[in-house]
Amino acid sequence: MTFYMLPKQFMAFNEQKNMFLFNFIDLLIVDEAGQVSPEIAAGAFALAKKAVVVGDIHQIEPVWSVNKSLDKALALASDTIKSIDQFNELEEAGLTSFGSSVMMVASKSCKYEKYDQKGLFLSEHRRCYNEIIDYCNKLVYRGNLNPMRGKGSDRKNRPLEHWPQMGYHQIATESSKKLGGSRYNEKEASYIAEWLYQHYEIIRSAYPDDLENNLIGVITPFKSQVWYIKSALKKKMPLLCNKISVGTVHTFQGAERNMIILSTVYGMNDGSYFIDANNSLMNVAVSRAKDHFFAFGDIRCLKDNQNSASGLIKSFIQSNPLSSVASIH
Repeated sequence: MTFYMLPKQFMAFNEQKNMFLFNFIDLLIVDEAGQVSPEIAAGAFALAKKAVVVGDIHQIEPVWSVNKSLDKALALASDTIKSIDQFNELEEAGLTSFGSSVMMVASKSCKYEKYDQKGLFLSEHRRCYNEIIDYCNKLVYRGNLNPMRGKGSDRKNRPLEHWPQMGYHQIATESSKKLGGSRYNEKEASYIAEWLYQHYEIIRSAYPDDLENNLIGVITPFKSQVWYIKSALKKKMPLLCNKISVGTVHTFQGAERNMIILSTVYGMNDGSYFIDANNSLMNVAVSRAKDHFFAFGDIRCLKDNQNSASGLIKSFIQSNPLSSVASIH
């Protein structure tokens, strides 16, 4: 159950009043703890004797309900700290309502340590081919992941064996358009729909034993682009559009697909601010792909510096244009 539901399940009625069953739960197991803000989970921990906290601080962060300034003011007003200077101590312990997560609190409280980090690091990765997860390994995991699936290029008779694990399709665009605080690129959306229309049966036949809904995912940084891609797919392939998952990075947290297509949206003159703003977003986007990760868009918007998320992905894909291989069945 969620943290919002759990306290109600451990409430008793005694002497004409409700009371919580503190220290009643023998073991509280928290999954996806990197997505939960500490104050939301605090009540549940008061009900448990022990806890196992599982998650990844390098994936999607929580949606914090307060900003840092308000967090400081509330900590001071509630006597949690005696002066503003002490707020740094809360931050170091992860005990803030902004900028932290249950996973961060747990890792800082854990007596175990691995790779100079608190907590037990689960290093074996089995979802993605090595060529794909290598990007995430370099981006956020400091090379500590141990890829277990092997290289796709070494697998003979694998599905779509002539297609690269990481590649791109160049769609020349000067700039994207804005809709409120979001962006969209209609040309890019139409091109993705056309490419999927032309290649869907090839992909489907390559994975005859897999459920169709698990084959293809299209990820984009912007909600507006989600709408344009869905509309283009519905127009181009109305009977199959529901078989293709389309959404922002957040909607794919915890999911996986045989093939992930990233719609970058940005044009050549836009830069790639949102892609580089948070490494966790690209870490999640790329690691959803089991067999293939393809970027569709104008790769000239991506940086040339490999120290950035966009620059690193550019270095992984730029030698594998899909135009040279995607027509091979």
